[in-house]
Amino acid sequence: MTTQTAHSDGPPDQVSTVRRFSRFYTRQIGVLHEALLDSEFSLTEARVLYELNERGNTTAADLVRDLNLDAGYLSRLLRKFETKRLIARKALPSDARQSDIALTAKGKTAFAELDGRSHEQISGLLAGLEHRDKAQLLGAMATIEKLL
Repeated sequence: MTTQTAHSDGPPDQVSTVRRFSRFYTRQIGVLHEALLDSEFSLTEARVLYELNERGNTTAADLVRDLNLDAGYLSRLLRKFETKRLIARKALPSDARQSDIALTAKGKTAFAELDGRSHEQISGLLAGLEHRDKAQLLGAMATIEKLL
């Protein structure tokens, strides 16, 4: 009797290739470090700051849904941000159980520092490539994004 797992959706060599690339890329951009970009923030925390910066205002429910995060984990993360005065919450008039969440000035500054470091990191990564290689890399990234 052969045992097949629920994860056998692709040939093993293809799955291995995608997983190898994922490990390579996450190592290249340093997302495995506890502190992303030599900051106090993890990758998830940085992503939540990014979303709050981009959206202006949002709710925890929206973040849980859009980022596919565990609600309890996000709640703890938001409490941490609130303690550090990175976010402000205000009860929604339509539903007092939910809060409108936005970055404070301190939160916007923290995000801007992370964003600047990220920009510098990727600029450095691209600086070592010839123009033709950059175009090929960016084209391959667009293809990956389109296909997935």
